[in-house]
Amino acid sequence: MGFVALPSSFAEPGPPGVTAPPGAPSTQPVPLEPDQQSRVYFKIPVANEFVRMQTRFTVPPKPARVGTMFLWPGLEPREGGRNYYPIGLGVLQPVLTWGPACAPVQQPPTYSTWWISGQYVNVYSNDPRYRGCHSGRAMSVQVGEVLEMDIALDQSTGLWTQTITGQAGSVRYSINLRKQAQNMALFAIEPWDNARLANRLVFSDTTLTFRDEAAQSCLNPELTYTGTGGTISPPTVDGRRCHIDTVTVNVPRSAA
Repeated sequence: MGFVALPSSFAEPGPPGVTAPPGAPSTQPVPLEPDQQSRVYFKIPVANEFVRMQTRFTVPPKPARVGTMFLWPGLEPREGGRNYYPIGLGVLQPVLTWGPACAPVQQPPTYSTWWISGQYVNVYSNDPRYRGCHSGRAMSVQVGEVLEMDIALDQSTGLWTQTITGQAGSVRYSINLRKQAQNMALFAIEPWDNARLANRLVFSDTTLTFRDEAAQSCLNPELTYTGTGGTISPPTVDGRRCHIDTVTVNVPRSAA
């Protein structure tokens, strides 16, 4: 959701009373509204954490010129994990976007192309360094292009760097989360304001790297779903690395 003021990662219910519209430009007269989202969550115990997430997917056909569509993988913390507070619940996410978004970056003309950037979104933190939408440079991409996404932690500094590579080049975005542990990996289709995607989204060749070896956390993960959910292929483990051939996210149901 790297593009809405409601962290995309916030498919899980937020605190009562929180209604954050997506990051449409302030000139837009009517705020976008969130529709049903489909997400797959891969969770590990709070005693461990992810230090890297690598995955890829193919840019789908252009949707209708309606609303905003966000497609993304991401990492989030779990309450009870290391240094969860004071930053709280935010999401590290390379976001493929169709339409306007809250990302504070120069965006292509609306509905002219899919575009992607590394983002961090947090609507709960009281710290202005983390609250809201944060983004690296945007890159326009083509339908049918394979995008490789890498979210990696420098464990010595707490700096997270997202690198997104496509056929035209790459973009990066870094943010220091002060050694807050990230314990959930997410795969999401996030439509706003009646945006629609024609087909399921398939993430391929996903590798999740743990801080500590934990074979059972890979082979028998805690999986949860929102919306119409999705499926994952059986994971395989190699030391601290957990590999998943495919993660498929189902198309959300229409909000009509």
